[in-house]
Amino acid sequence: MKKILVVSFMILLASCQKHEVSFHTPGSSGVTVAGGNGFGSSSNQFEQPVGVFVDNNGNIFVADSYNHRIQKWTPNATSGTTVAGGNGNGSAANQLSYPVSVFVDNESNIYICDYGNNRIQKWSKNATSGVTLAEGNGGSAFALLLGSQGIFVDKTGNIFIADYGNYRVQKWTPGATTGITVAGGNGQGSNANQFYSVQGFTLDANGNIYVLDAGANGGGRVQKWSPGASEGITVIENNGAGSDLKTLGTPVAIYLDAKNGIYITDTNNSRIVKWSIGATSGVIVAGGTPGNGSNQLLFPSGLFIDGQGYIYISDRANNRIQRW
Repeated sequence: MKKILVVSFMILLASCQKHEVSFHTPGSSGVTVAGGNGFGSSSNQFEQPVGVFVDNNGNIFVADSYNHRIQKWTPNATSGTTVAGGNGNGSAANQLSYPVSVFVDNESNIYICDYGNNRIQKWSKNATSGVTLAEGNGGSAFALLLGSQGIFVDKTGNIFIADYGNYRVQKWTPGATTGITVAGGNGQGSNANQFYSVQGFTLDANGNIYVLDAGANGGGRVQKWSPGASEGITVIENNGAGSDLKTLGTPVAIYLDAKNGIYITDTNNSRIVKWSIGATSGVIVAGGTPGNGSNQLLFPSGLFIDGQGYIYISDRANNRIQRW
């Protein structure tokens, strides 16, 4: 029997590297750029892909969660190549267990939220095994992680981690054996210094952290934490669960563009919604009607915007990556 992730479809996307974008108007439909050949473990398939990352050369990296691997799809490829994991579900250096987020730096090092192993793995280019940079045994001490499921690496090598089970965002400096809490960490709740469910986060150019905090009612809010802050500022209110554009339905991933537009995977509504800072409602930029057509999504879980402003979406239940 397959292991079911604790957060099911409530797995983020990954926190993603920010780019200057051209802000073209999204189209009315998407193009499948990876997968889309049913679920499975062949090189042209995925089984519940979660995080997605696109490097400066247009290579697409996908956390193929239930296949316990990271797949790389070059531009216009019809199949992917395994660049991390792919050796079964396990905790050995050459294995992964339900990876949910991936980040690639300018030296082609791959950083992975290895969710099932409560660790962050770094795989160098062409490596056959990974190195553990941060790990935990399901605890709450600063040196531990519990359900790591979002990652961001800044230019100096600091690793920011969404520590889902501890309701916080942790920062690990290069070579550190313990993390520093930079957002949350005050137990579960809805106060300004708390999170109910850290689903995703990203950083802006000034080091502000934008955290997607899913609520008990199925809705969600976005909290902005300035560097050194002891609490966050709400930039998107939690208006409960729903399908109107003032509400969200189990949001799981967030991306911030160069003009501080906030993009959210509104998972249960099978759509991507963009919110401007100060707005009281969002705008649909992809999907909106559940299904597997080119203009549809089905429980999207990951999100990335490349340097040209194209939106890459991990269309989880359709086992494909869509570009809008």
